[in-house]
Amino acid sequence: MLGLQKQAMKRMMSNPAENEQIRAYAGILAGLERDQREQMRQHAENLGVDPDEVGLAEPPDPEERVAELADAVGAHVVGDAWGLYVDHLAPDELENTDRAGEFAGVDADGWNAQIEEWAATFRDRAGNAVADRSDRDLADVHVRETFGVGLDTFESEVVEFEPGRVFQEVVAGPIETHTDALAALDREV
Repeated sequence: MLGLQKQAMKRMMSNPAENEQIRAYAGILAGLERDQREQMRQHAENLGVDPDEVGLAEPPDPEERVAELADAVGAHVVGDAWGLYVDHLAPDELENTDRAGEFAGVDADGWNAQIEEWAATFRDRAGNAVADRSDRDLADVHVRETFGVGLDTFESEVVEFEPGRVFQEVVAGPIETHTDALAALDREV
């Protein structure tokens, strides 16, 4: 009997994002989130507050949310938090995500060395034209040209990347949104 259970678990985990059992559980959670969001939007309106102003946008399409949750399970199983982040949380402007992933979660010393390296390369190419610019200014130019976002955004989104935070945002994001909205509603009334 135990052998059959192990085989069933292996089949489920071989492609968790497409597994019907996982999608069924994700569907239950997505439905609860949707119902809660609709109720909270109605509550905000009853209080005379625009739901969008307190972070209560229309709930996502249920199938999209199910896919997002199933993707989170799949990413967790295979250890691909970066892929989950790119697919569901990364700014649309972020380009060259595979290359950006090389800097995900880099430590402070490594990151500072990288900024210095980019700045030195820039100075070697441009010479006196950039002599008065800081390392961060030059790194910002490089990051914008290479990754499509500014240095500050790149640092907050990529360099400070934390896999656990990604899973939390994807899985618990709607619940956290509801909690934040309740606090905002309290301030409004």
